[in-house]
Amino acid sequence: MHGFDLIRGQQQAIGLLTTLLRKGHIPHALVFTGIDGIGKQTTARAFAMACNCDDPQPLSASSSETSPAARINACGRCRSCRRILSDNHPDILHLRPSGNMIRIAVIRDLIQQLTIKPFEQGKRVVIIAGSDTMNMEASNALLKVLEEPPENTLLILTAQQTADLLPTIVSRCQQIRFSPLPRDVLIGLLTEDDALTPEEARAAAALAEGSYTHALKMVQAGWIPRRDWLANELSRLDGRSTTAKLALAEKLADGKKLLPDTLAWLMTWYRDLIVFPFQPEQIVNSDLRHQVQAEAAKTSPQALIDRMKAVQRARQHLEANANPRLTMEDLVLQLAAV
Repeated sequence: MHGFDLIRGQQQAIGLLTTLLRKGHIPHALVFTGIDGIGKQTTARAFAMACNCDDPQPLSASSSETSPAARINACGRCRSCRRILSDNHPDILHLRPSGNMIRIAVIRDLIQQLTIKPFEQGKRVVIIAGSDTMNMEASNALLKVLEEPPENTLLILTAQQTADLLPTIVSRCQQIRFSPLPRDVLIGLLTEDDALTPEEARAAAALAEGSYTHALKMVQAGWIPRRDWLANELSRLDGRSTTAKLALAEKLADGKKLLPDTLAWLMTWYRDLIVFPFQPEQIVNSDLRHQVQAEAAKTSPQALIDRMKAVQRARQHLEANANPRLTMEDLVLQLAAV
């Protein structure tokens, strides 16, 4: 597979982009929106390759249509494609945040580069990753480029949402929305590309909220052993002393970076316990089926709902910058009390 065929779970976005290629109506600026880790930058690269490929191919290897209009996918083998894949093409420019921001100096440097004609005969493509991190000065400078776009140049901006960009920038771009990846797509990527077991992939995909990058980071951070440990701790919570409960809260608070994922998983855990008696095939933590079954049998639905409410309150407190340790102490004691 090559080009667009490598991108999974984004059929609508790919359909819109290939229609632009097929009709030959490529705008001077596109903005790809959606959460991180769902393929926006990979697609931007594939589109740049398609615009410059020396030997374009049909969209799918199984396609029977071979007319010139159908040949809109990069071959991945020609000199142009290879140079783009290796980040070594002089007319494909990549801009990324430095730290957590794209500053005016970066855009000024881009403007200077755009005064020079493209080096080759294809289309020059500028990919601005994280364009929603531009400060106001950088945004206004980029706006001037969009108002008078250089000839034969395409700008592709990626952002989580258009609300974080100047409305005047958004109005000069065609928006392509990317969706969170379906869970089965995430599981496939994690098992095929990252050699996870199906159980590990399902556990990571369940909490990744549609982001492949998020799922991979959770695996690399040792999330799955932490989840198993936490499930065991919860099963023993009711009979433990107050000192032991506070010790658990301290351990949770010590993993501050993992707290958002921990609380998100707690929501799925209690949801599983509610769902299991009615639709056991729908539980998220399917590899912990026996634990889910045992916990569901001994806990009332109302108690589970009260626990989910307690978790949700803890999430809101942390988002409001509450003290993590005090928040976790309060949460653990509430989970044991209901």
